[in-house]
This record gives sequence, C-alpha cells and structure tokens, in this order.
Amino acid sequence: MRITSIVLALAATGALAQGGKAVAPVPAKEMQPGYGVVESVTPVRLASERSAAAGGTAAKDQHPRPMSRVVVRMPDGSVQYRDLDRPEFKAGDHVLLTNAGDIVPD
Repeated sequence: MRITSIVLALAATGALAQGGKAVAPVPAKEMQPGYGVVESVTPVRLASERSAAAGGTAAKDQHPRPMSRVVVRMPDGSVQYRDLDRPEFKAGDHVLLTNAGDIVPD
C-alpha cells in the first residue's frame, strides 16, 4: 500500500516536471468550427492515441508529447478545446476555429 502511494506520487511529479499534466486528445467529434476568444493556454502532455487492440502492437516509447491546450469561449457561451504544438495564442486573442481543428487569428 505504501509503495503504491510512493509510485503514484513519483508518477504525478514526473508528469508535472515534463511540462504539464497528461491529457487525452480532444476527440474530433467535439470540435465545432466558429469564432471565439481565447480564455487560456495551458501546457499539457498529450497522451498517445495508439493502442494494442485487435492484435496490434503498441509503441514501446509512448511518452506523452508536449502541447498547449487552448480554451476558446464561443459567442453562445460554450467552450471549445484545441491542442497545439506551439503556444501561438494568448488569453484575449480573437480566433477562428476551422473544420480541420486548427486555430487561426481573426
């Protein structure tokens, strides 16, 4: 029990030291196009989408990739999330979310 607690604490510390918490990618079905305002940009570690399901093999080196999670407030009050390789935007920027899942300046 005590060893499990120590292992979990070390894992959490390692994730934070590598540039943010590990998160799952934003599913494409949750992405809607439109205009909005960036609320926040947070460094995260993007977990891999690959799996060993159906007899496949999982990659041996599945370290989460460093990304920036951008939170965009839409005019209707809803929130959209996007993950970017580089933090190109800051809170308050007016942006367009595209059908392809990109963010471009407005």
